[in-house]
Amino acid sequence: MSPGSGVQAMRTKVTMGLSLAAMMLIIIYIGGTAMYIVTSIGGAFAMWEYYQLLGRKGIRPMATVGIVFGLLFLALPFFGKWATFFGKGAGSIGIVLTVYVFLILIIQFWQIMRHSQRHSIMDLSITVFGSLYIGAFLSFIIMLMNIADAQFPTDRWCNRLVIMLPMIAAWISDAGAYFFGSFFGKNRIFPELSPKKTLEGCFGGIISSVASFVFVAAFIKIPIIDAAILGGVASMFGQIGDLSESAFKRELNIKDSSAALGSHGGFLDRIDSILFTLPVVYYYFEWFNPWG
Repeated sequence: MSPGSGVQAMRTKVTMGLSLAAMMLIIIYIGGTAMYIVTSIGGAFAMWEYYQLLGRKGIRPMATVGIVFGLLFLALPFFGKWATFFGKGAGSIGIVLTVYVFLILIIQFWQIMRHSQRHSIMDLSITVFGSLYIGAFLSFIIMLMNIADAQFPTDRWCNRLVIMLPMIAAWISDAGAYFFGSFFGKNRIFPELSPKKTLEGCFGGIISSVASFVFVAAFIKIPIIDAAILGGVASMFGQIGDLSESAFKRELNIKDSSAALGSHGGFLDRIDSILFTLPVVYYYFEWFNPWG
């Protein structure tokens, strides 16, 4: 590859990255039904990528069933705002999971009764895990949206900042880790998963996330100590999420989950860190209520 083509490829990647980030920010700003629909579409694609990749290992998950129940994890907290029958907060995950596991057991029982083992217990287990890992974790953005609506019903700016916190933790942490790792990184910690990840970069990501949360704290009116703790913990979990997908892709010997987003890989590649920061931010607000 010539130097010119390399620069052009980098420009294309940066341009697409900024475009994706801008689109996500616009959707979050609009919020409501539009945000729910776009999140559901992205989650469906990410689950499809996950199930397709597992097919390379000889596993035959029930992709359609997995995606449908994964989307139910997102649907219940959204519609639960108007009808508590659908579940409230994280309790909606339990409702979907109960029905889901019953269905999987019925499918397994039916196969045994008919002596037709189309899907092994491994296939069914992977089906459930994919829905939980992507659908259930992604549903926390809807639950966080509900918290933001309750806390800031009229202040759209603060409302959207609350929803943005998991993304801030993932993106700022990633940028900070890259900067600190590039200039100060010496001690590599997971060379078998991510050759460029260093201890200095990890700490840099945590520091960057804490600083960004402390800055945002003044706008969303939470104590600085809560912001610092939440920023640090969310950064750590976001980095764990990134490493988890790296381990997954390393086992499958692939670079990206798909080519759906060009040089940025697939949908799962774009949300791997956010999937881990979402429940952290939600449960911190739910358990500790920094607004008092």
